[in-house]
Amino acid sequence: MHRPLISAVLLVLAATCWGCNPFAPGLDDAVSDPNKLLGDRTQIDGFFDWFRSAYQLRDSTLYGQIVAPGFTFTYFDFSNNTEVKWTRDVEMAATHKLFRNVRSTTLQWNQYIVADTALSDTMAVVERAFNLSINQDDATVYQGVGSARLVLVRKRKGDPWKMRSWYDKSDF
Repeated sequence: MHRPLISAVLLVLAATCWGCNPFAPGLDDAVSDPNKLLGDRTQIDGFFDWFRSAYQLRDSTLYGQIVAPGFTFTYFDFSNNTEVKWTRDVEMAATHKLFRNVRSTTLQWNQYIVADTALSDTMAVVERAFNLSINQDDATVYQGVGSARLVLVRKRKGDPWKMRSWYDKSDF
């Protein structure tokens, strides 16, 4: 008679603990604010924090949130003595391919060379120095330094900043 009771209790315990892991940490019910984790894009510094986070995490979805429609990337090709430009679509495809084909990326933003935000609440011209390291595999690491001259735009004050253009001045 005790045996069916013990079996029933064990069955109930097994059913209630199914999927329970006593060694797992508890769930955090607090909602995380992505602006605090990744950067507050309504601020210039926060925009650069988000940019760095997207590269560090190799997340083209995060990166795409800071690239405006009509975006243009430009760099100077010294071997052909010409400027090369591409659109947002090409930038997103190139960045996605980079993020998927490397082990890690480390982007460090350094000093501001230009930070012209006085003209408007909806447009800023910012040039900032950076160091970028791309670790493709154990044997191949690319490192470069330079600066990026960005035109940042937003519809109204308080909206997140997005890049309308990026003129790359690096040694990559």
